[in-house]
Amino acid sequence: MNKLRIAIAGGSGFIGTVLANRLVAAGHAVRVLTRSREHARDTWLLPDTDVFEVGNYDDPEVLHAVFAGCNAVVNLSGILNERGDNGEGFRRVHVDLPLRIVKACKHSGVPHLLHLSALNADSFAASYYLRSKGEAEKLLEAESGHVLKVSVFRPSVVFGPGDDFTNRFARLARLSPGVLPLPCAEKRFQPVYVGDVADALVKTITTRELAGQRFDLGGPDIITLGELVEYVARLSGHPVRVLPLNELLSSMQANVLEYVPGKPFSRDNLRSMEEDSVLTRNDGLATLGIVPTPMRIVVPAYLAGADNRHRYYDYRTHARRD
Repeated sequence: MNKLRIAIAGGSGFIGTVLANRLVAAGHAVRVLTRSREHARDTWLLPDTDVFEVGNYDDPEVLHAVFAGCNAVVNLSGILNERGDNGEGFRRVHVDLPLRIVKACKHSGVPHLLHLSALNADSFAASYYLRSKGEAEKLLEAESGHVLKVSVFRPSVVFGPGDDFTNRFARLARLSPGVLPLPCAEKRFQPVYVGDVADALVKTITTRELAGQRFDLGGPDIITLGELVEYVARLSGHPVRVLPLNELLSSMQANVLEYVPGKPFSRDNLRSMEEDSVLTRNDGLATLGIVPTPMRIVVPAYLAGADNRHRYYDYRTHARRD
């Protein structure tokens, strides 16, 4: 097996840290791009790994220098919320940044770009989040050709230690009086394990014939949001009863939480959940020969236990933001 050199934009985040570890374990060299070197502490001691603090992605020369000699670049940069509610923040991170990355790849002679999008991404979606993800997909796929292959990955919600999904609901459950008002409680999700997402990326990087394809990623479990929240709350030792909110009350809750520090829930989050997040087309993990990991195998190990474990994962969730 040839040793490859892989650059990961957003490499200090939840998925990026797992991917860096998988690549190094497979014998490859990694370059982690992050806005703050402190956020990449979990990759500092990895062998064959260099951390680059890229404070200004607007400077093409910085990207050219980091991408030089790389066999592939992985773009994991993304945000779940923006300041305000006009789509500008999502567009900067989900559209403008990937376009800079694809141009830098072509300039530096990188043959393969892997881009993390989202299930339901569509340039005509109701939410700015999904709309910006969909627009980026179209623009990047238009850049894919003989010189540069662009592979797109579209996961449902991603879970694992340190995620911002199951851990967020575990925190809410601990603060709840036993009843948790929840919008879109009936919407279905197909959560996919972060390790499976990382394995999908690694396999596509190391298998030349797979480059240039689109992969929708979902796990083996299809579960409603209400069922998932009650499951997570029970594991965390703070069981709650979900109180489903109708459309009006959901909108009112989103309008209030939009202005709470940290935006635990926003108007755009609500728009993103208007449709189920389940596989409807290709099953990317099956195509790649990866057996999806059930939630019951992973989630109890990091949600169940003493309060100090909860505090540990809460710390990691907040400390590793990119």
